[in-house]
Amino acid sequence: MTKDEIRKDLVALIPIGSVEQHGPHLPMGTDSIIAEEIAKRVEEELKDKVVLFPTIYFTCSLEHSGFPYFGVSYTTLFNYLIDLLNKVKEHFSSAVIINAHGGNSSLLDLVRRQINFNSESFKVYVFNVNELYGKDLHAGSVETSILKLLYPDLVKEERLKGVSYEVKEGVFETITTSQANPFGIVNLDGEIKVDPRKGKEIIDQAVKEIVKLILKAS
Repeated sequence: MTKDEIRKDLVALIPIGSVEQHGPHLPMGTDSIIAEEIAKRVEEELKDKVVLFPTIYFTCSLEHSGFPYFGVSYTTLFNYLIDLLNKVKEHFSSAVIINAHGGNSSLLDLVRRQINFNSESFKVYVFNVNELYGKDLHAGSVETSILKLLYPDLVKEERLKGVSYEVKEGVFETITTSQANPFGIVNLDGEIKVDPRKGKEIIDQAVKEIVKLILKAS
């Protein structure tokens, strides 16, 4: 896109994920991969209504302390997104953030409120993909199935042998992932079940709901 193709009636589509541990079997960029793929599919359906922004990879992953992650503080990400969206506001009608990392959700709600309550026409909408995952809170059946669908070579299923799925109470609220499960997996349904068909169902549902959101908002 060139500067002359930017139009005030277009919607900015902003995928956001993370770079953090996803157990012994999934890539650290899992959330970012999922958010970006969904955003691409939404763009395909609404090419005349949206502009796909580059994915935001480095976000808030403090809940994974004790395991490898690469991110920033809540304050840093909040200020970054507010600055970005204030510029987006100058050139687009609205923005839809497609978030695939649960650790960003509460902060994104504050970002949404900060922008929307200070703007009459431009609005920010947040779609949290992980809300479709059910009891798969992190690196479990759903995320594994989605990655198996999209990039099967990135899924190391053999590394799940001997893994414990026991999760201590309080994960993501009072204790970190490393304190809750030594393998970094939070799948409350127990053993991970890999099914690309399930992955496709989640992707298709997310795309459908986001398209509906954009059409309603535009």
